[in-house]
Amino acid sequence: MGLRQFANSVRLILGNSHISRDQALGRHLIWQTKKLFNLFPFAQSISHSAIIAPHRRCGVSALIYSQGLYDYNNMQLIQHLLKSGGIFMDIGGNIGSYALIASEQKLAKVHVFEPHPGTFRLLQQNIELNHRSNVTLHNVALGSSEGVVFLTDQSGSSVNHIVPGGLQLVGTIAVPCRRMDTLCQAFKISPQIVKLDVEGFEYDVLQGFGTELSSIQVLMIEMNGLSDERSHGQQEIHSRLTSAGLTGPWQCQFDERQLLPLRCRSREDSLYVSSSFRQQAPSIGLTFVESA
Repeated sequence: MGLRQFANSVRLILGNSHISRDQALGRHLIWQTKKLFNLFPFAQSISHSAIIAPHRRCGVSALIYSQGLYDYNNMQLIQHLLKSGGIFMDIGGNIGSYALIASEQKLAKVHVFEPHPGTFRLLQQNIELNHRSNVTLHNVALGSSEGVVFLTDQSGSSVNHIVPGGLQLVGTIAVPCRRMDTLCQAFKISPQIVKLDVEGFEYDVLQGFGTELSSIQVLMIEMNGLSDERSHGQQEIHSRLTSAGLTGPWQCQFDERQLLPLRCRSREDSLYVSSSFRQQAPSIGLTFVESA
């Protein structure tokens, strides 16, 4: 780990008010020891689930080890929304942290999309380890058209992504790509709660939803600037979502059961919600605060 990455990890820990910072810093140092002596793989806890830390390059596992629910607000919100069931779609599932959190709610139906074959095998192992029968896994990329796309293929990376331009370059692999609306038709489902994190190609995935976009009640979407570099930018994403009747971006403060307007970039994904969800929010103990 470089000094910059180490410092960034410490900054994230110090900025997380939902954990014991001293304990998290101690666990972060233990993680560095495990990396030094390559004490992998091993199983660790996330919420009421077990998840395998597969290798020392797995940044997701490092976050879990030091901080537990590293996206505290959004992960807690997902569990709250799925208590009575519902469909959760995890697009960019990685090794399964969000899928495991969601599938702890036994009435929920969870669909996870992870295109990289190596990462997908790790995802499968974690779902099987926890015997989650309410999870369906899809080893495909999602986009605006059906066919094949090319992914970067960095061993152990949690940020492999689609290569723009449709050309197979050295160090990339071909994976199947599907539209979400055709998958919804095939599985006879409609999206309700969606987490979308695909390293800058979120707009392309949203285009593939077609008319199913208006079925979304709550969308958690990564808006960290990568989309402006690699595909269609945040303004285009915002316009696409608002044209489908979703409002946002919001951020969740789960302990207060509040959703507030997003004023500045947050480490957790931005939220967009439907008008019907806003109307029913008080009945499930959530409040929208129009000004923060």
